[in-house]
Amino acid sequence: MDTLTRSTPSVVLTDRGGEPLRVRLAVGGLDRRPGYAPAPEHWIVKAIVAAEDRRFWSHPGVDGLAIARAAAQNLFSGRRLSGASTISTQVIRMIEPRPRTLRTKVIEAFRALQMERRLGKRDILAHYLDRAPFGGNIVGIEAAARRYFHKGADELCLAEAALLAGLPQSPSRLRPDRHPERARERQAWVLDRMQALGMITARERAEAIAQPIQVRPGSYPFSAPHFCDLVGVPARPACGSIVRTTLDVDLQRLAEGSLRRCLQGGPVDCGAVVVIEVGTGAVRALVGSPDYARPRAGQVNGAVARRAAGSTLKPFAYALALDCGLVTPATVLTDVPVRFRDFDPRNFSLDFLGRVSVRDALVLSLNLPAIDIEQRVGQERFHAILRDVGLSSISQPASHYGLGLVLGNAEVRLLDLANAYACLARGGGWAPPRFVESPNPPATRRVFSPEACWLISDMLGGEERAMDATGHAADVRLPPMAWKTGTSAGLRDAWTVAWNPEVVIAVWVGNSDGSASEHLVGRRIATPIAWDLLRRLYPDNRGPWFARPAGIVTRAVCAESGCAPGPHCECRGEDWAIASVSRHALCPVHREGTKAAWPPSVAAFLNRGAAPAAGESAGSLRILSPARGCTYRYVPDLDVDAQRIAFDAATDRAGDPLHWFVDDRPVGRSRVGQPMFWPIQRGRHRIVCSTLGGASDCVQITIE
Repeated sequence: MDTLTRSTPSVVLTDRGGEPLRVRLAVGGLDRRPGYAPAPEHWIVKAIVAAEDRRFWSHPGVDGLAIARAAAQNLFSGRRLSGASTISTQVIRMIEPRPRTLRTKVIEAFRALQMERRLGKRDILAHYLDRAPFGGNIVGIEAAARRYFHKGADELCLAEAALLAGLPQSPSRLRPDRHPERARERQAWVLDRMQALGMITARERAEAIAQPIQVRPGSYPFSAPHFCDLVGVPARPACGSIVRTTLDVDLQRLAEGSLRRCLQGGPVDCGAVVVIEVGTGAVRALVGSPDYARPRAGQVNGAVARRAAGSTLKPFAYALALDCGLVTPATVLTDVPVRFRDFDPRNFSLDFLGRVSVRDALVLSLNLPAIDIEQRVGQERFHAILRDVGLSSISQPASHYGLGLVLGNAEVRLLDLANAYACLARGGGWAPPRFVESPNPPATRRVFSPEACWLISDMLGGEERAMDATGHAADVRLPPMAWKTGTSAGLRDAWTVAWNPEVVIAVWVGNSDGSASEHLVGRRIATPIAWDLLRRLYPDNRGPWFARPAGIVTRAVCAESGCAPGPHCECRGEDWAIASVSRHALCPVHREGTKAAWPPSVAAFLNRGAAPAAGESAGSLRILSPARGCTYRYVPDLDVDAQRIAFDAATDRAGDPLHWFVDDRPVGRSRVGQPMFWPIQRGRHRIVCSTLGGASDCVQITIE
């Protein structure tokens, strides 16, 4: 009986909670969903036995009494009035179809007797219920229950079970969605048989007959289409015909809604969202386009399309530099014009800051400091790290990309990028993304240290970043979240990746035809999508944050150079460092009897434009926060402390105090890297920052 295997199934992809997402039909376009385990107490089991084989539980595979009865009826009538098939012989017939002859009946009876000696009654009944036809392309009781009543076979009530139990006799003629009256007549016959056999009472029969039955043959589920296309069907489903994927259908709908709302009616027509659970690597949401039904472009899965990475690769270079002990958050980098043969990099803002800390360089996504970091760690090593975090689309050797690799001249997939950031959120352990649920924790491979990952998240997190990016004071109430944006060269791709210890939310926005747009700036068009989804994930604005690793220590630094303070360093501050890893060289800038000794390229940049007779340069200054021209919103029911704007600026004279004025009225002082917070007031305001040396900058903002 080698053929007695459960039938080849249709495969149902479900979300993590069991909600069907997609049905993959079996060979021949059949909807076949084996796996139902019959129990004697189920109504469908009782109804099938009553309708097809009332002595099923007692005969050995062939019912001698039924054969004698059928022979007598057919003999006296002169024609065939009834048969003597049992459920067992019908299973043989469905497995091994043959021409309907007397010889065939003998063979089926013999094979049924063999089967009964090998299998238990419940197994034989399971084979029957897996293979019986129920109309159209529906094969098996589980598929029938799902298609006609949208429930499992074990959930059928008596009336529904009796209706379905009558169908295998003539499934096309009795199909309930096309011939309801015939189906009800057959149902009544099945209920009569059940009462006669003592399976139900007269009252139960009457109630089942009177019960209205609504047959609702629905269409097949078609949720999360890009995700289902990507998952496909495993060769061997883990549990019968059901594949329980990692998708969270509620989160998927939130992601689809966020993407659609933020792009609706706008100048850009395409985007994608991926949400990965950090602890398991499970893909909880994946949206490949705003509208799958859109001709041609809608079916393109933006989550796996290769697009230029922009600045999204920079955190991995900084994490590598932190692990190598080359820098700490306060280490000062140079942001001055440099030309590399035919490569002339510029910042997105087209200006330079001269001196800037690692923290500010990463937050502001400055290009020259990032190239400096890439050169310090080594281009080959940085290239290898990107491959280690799963960015396999960076397939060319490091020399192919040149120094522009850290600026994002390579192509990445959104799904891979989200999973790479999950490595940072996980504390440096990388694991491949999961699409099918598993109780086992993912096996991780160490790429970064927990300390480096914590420092990256700490630098790229913070309420002042959120307020400055969105321009709305209410957004400061976001749950704790680190985030990084990216914009590809030529304004063709906009990115944002946001993460906390639980989830990574990655967003890509672009045009389906690859065309450029001035609106394709990560911070402007991709970040609102990520944050809209973030607010819906944490509606109470309370989210987890990373615990500081034991290897993170504080140490004193020179506020201007970020190095260990020497005896001539007047301005000092504190910095995070990785114990026994981060280097701590003595400040080379401040020496006895001399002014700050910066490298020649930096000194030349800082002294540009100095007045000939003024002696010492006043220096340069740029307001970083609030952003120029921002509009904030005052929310009456929010705490006053939650509605403050961070005032921060960058200057080439980091030791000088920064004096702040709002509408020509002094409001306080701060220092570089130590923002001052100002309670917002409605109206238009002119913000001025200046130093005693005469450097100043001004921005205009509006509070609605």
